[in-house]
Amino acid sequence: MRVTVVVCLLVASCAGVALPPNFQKCNRNQLDLKECLLKAAQNGISQLTRAYDEVNIPNVHPLDVAEILIEAGTDPVEVEKEFGGCKLDGFHEMKLDKFEFDFEGKTLTIAGTFPEHRLGCPKDLDGNVLLVPINGTEPSTLVLKNVTLSGLFDYEEETKEGKTFINFVSSKIDVDPELALFKFENLFDGDKQLEEHFNRVINDNWKGIFDEIKDDYVDVVNRILVQLLNNFFSKVSLEEAFD
Repeated sequence: MRVTVVVCLLVASCAGVALPPNFQKCNRNQLDLKECLLKAAQNGISQLTRAYDEVNIPNVHPLDVAEILIEAGTDPVEVEKEFGGCKLDGFHEMKLDKFEFDFEGKTLTIAGTFPEHRLGCPKDLDGNVLLVPINGTEPSTLVLKNVTLSGLFDYEEETKEGKTFINFVSSKIDVDPELALFKFENLFDGDKQLEEHFNRVINDNWKGIFDEIKDDYVDVVNRILVQLLNNFFSKVSLEEAFD
């Protein structure tokens, strides 16, 4: 299975702006830089429940995902569909364990936990899950509980008007939930009893289902994080972000 994702984020531009006053700054030469960065990043993430247009950051509570394209896979999930109008929630609640820049190696390392990650999509579904043919026009929800995330992001620097801007060019993340809960609605021509039984079976077998779609979900989260970082650092120079 393979996923393409299109996220509704603002278009990045190159004009440098000041860091919003409610975002904490750190100095690259301070002795406790790692601790300062972790605290500043945690503070910033918790404030993303509204948009910051000046630094190209949308409201992530929830984040609009314009399109997710899933290509047909194998057992236990066999679907091929374009999902539109999805919403992904939970980014603002991430509890960071690490947020470290390596300015010489030009990397950013992130690690932390989401208490809950929720993806909801209104969509047409046509395919097989656990060998059961399902179809219908329905909202569906995937909820991940206690999700650990780790990631390494590589970036390049570019000097513009005497300021240094960075662009993240490659990344690798891993996402591991403690539990995944699926809910499909309006299936089987409105047969609620069959729908409830199907959802119960799905959630009894959540590990195998999630393992099948994990690479796709990781790709969605990875693309979103890279785009958020690039939007922000296309506007805020290193000199502005770090006094």
